[in-house]
Amino acid sequence: MAQLNRRLSEIITLLDTNRDALRGTIEGVNPAFATMRPRSDNWSAAEVVEHLAIVEDSISRLLAKLVRQARESGAPPVTSDESIISSLDKFRLTEVVQKIEAPPSLNPAKESQIEESFAILEKKRADLRETLLSSADLDLSGVKQAHRLFGELNVYQWAVFAAQHEERHRRQIEKTLDEVTERAAECAPIV
Repeated sequence: MAQLNRRLSEIITLLDTNRDALRGTIEGVNPAFATMRPRSDNWSAAEVVEHLAIVEDSISRLLAKLVRQARESGAPPVTSDESIISSLDKFRLTEVVQKIEAPPSLNPAKESQIEESFAILEKKRADLRETLLSSADLDLSGVKQAHRLFGELNVYQWAVFAAQHEERHRRQIEKTLDEVTERAAECAPIV
């Protein structure tokens, strides 16, 4: 395995940092609160984590395919370590400015437990990391696939997207848990 350049090292650090934040947000959450929706048109915290696992699986499989194709077609060796971390900032993805509807294929299919969905999400992150680490010798800045909202993204940007998407939904989970906890407190009998 090739040594990580600055670009890939920053991406891995961002992925790890955001995963640690998500883990901290959901750790110790009351399982009953995790499955409660604050409103009928919003996902529960458990559903959000399930959505994250579905998206991470999709991105992981996409990047594995793109890296495999790049290697087979003789992608050049990596020559730049220019940072790419801020390349998606213009989309303000981590800020929940407006609701973005996920396509049906990325919606939670079942009401799973938050721990179960998080375990799946962890497995998918391991797959994504392995793909990125195994491609450290290749320049993947020209290997692109369109995103339905953000246009052409290269492999590195897709990895940054995975991290920023997770942070966006971590914030959503915090808000959801605050709302359902507040609602439960309002409904609790006064003793």
